[in-house]
Amino acid sequence: MATLYEKLGGEKAIAAVVNEFYDRMIKDEEVSHYFRYTDMEKLRKHQISYFMSYALGGPHKYEGATLRESHKGMNITHEHYEIAIKHLNGALRKYNVPLEDRVKVEAFLRSVKPHIIHK
Repeated sequence: MATLYEKLGGEKAIAAVVNEFYDRMIKDEEVSHYFRYTDMEKLRKHQISYFMSYALGGPHKYEGATLRESHKGMNITHEHYEIAIKHLNGALRKYNVPLEDRVKVEAFLRSVKPHIIHK
């Protein structure tokens, strides 16, 4: 059975989705402040690698900070996390990712939510 990485079209397709996602996040006044002092090129590359290696079953092994470590001190709210999910779904829809696969990506994001939002 194909991994989500393979079904979505590999690294180039995932890069397009991740870049679209961050373009949407940066334009959204509710969440853009999270990226004010962020090296976006570095973040985009990291996320492409992260999604490929962990979330989508890609060929690369993820090595880096845990989700909890990398989001520590950001004070991400439940509402802002939901905005991120909305934007990722929008990016996936833009690239015609089937509903079944969008649901799997969203389920993964919801499974890691406790490691990201501020409590």
